[in-house]
Amino acid sequence: MVERRQAMPGANCLECPMRQRNEWRVLAKEDVKLLAQARKSRRYRAGEAIFTAGEPSYGIYCIVSGATAMRRIDAEGNTVLIQISYPGDTLGYRGLLLGERRRFNAEALGPSRVCFIDQQVVKTLMDRNPALGLQFLRRINTDLDDAHNKLVQNATLSNRDKFVHLLANLMDRHGHAAPDGSRVINLPISRRDMASMIGARHETLSRIISRLEEDGVARFSGRTVCVSRPHSLMQEIRPS
Repeated sequence: MVERRQAMPGANCLECPMRQRNEWRVLAKEDVKLLAQARKSRRYRAGEAIFTAGEPSYGIYCIVSGATAMRRIDAEGNTVLIQISYPGDTLGYRGLLLGERRRFNAEALGPSRVCFIDQQVVKTLMDRNPALGLQFLRRINTDLDDAHNKLVQNATLSNRDKFVHLLANLMDRHGHAAPDGSRVINLPISRRDMASMIGARHETLSRIISRLEEDGVARFSGRTVCVSRPHSLMQEIRPS
């Protein structure tokens, strides 16, 4: 797959607030200028692929706006949602650093803007500023910690508790306050995706949602969720 990203005006790395929240924050001003000149920015539609598993790691992607999903297709052809990424997050760094092909598919969950930095530019910046490579190594370590924490969560929490954890995280990112004090979540992913994220069958998730509604914890309507008692949502989580 040949990289086709075209430059788009208005994504200035020198002024981008996202840069201060990710690995690029260690770059000197001259290095940021090189990054700004070399990066290519593109807008993606919902469901549009950013990169696909198996293709070479041409470079690194930085999310400017919107949200993206990282997916893996298992041996049986089932799609498993691995991770949701947001503005400031960097995609594709692992394959680039390790010289590997992409392991996952990445797609836009909704209208999104993503910057692409070619592999040669990334390597030049790391040669000029070794602290950048260290930042990416720390990111890999953080990802490993997150993976270990997820293994512990899967081993110690019930499916209901894992779903409440996920719902609480989505509420932080996609929720807004209603006049009655409840929180309304506009889910960026389907119920099938949520089931895959907690390692449960779609039918199991449907039963969990029904129980949460019966218990008055939340109301579900399509991709809209109303959490009537947002401050007590985490009290739902119990050791299994």
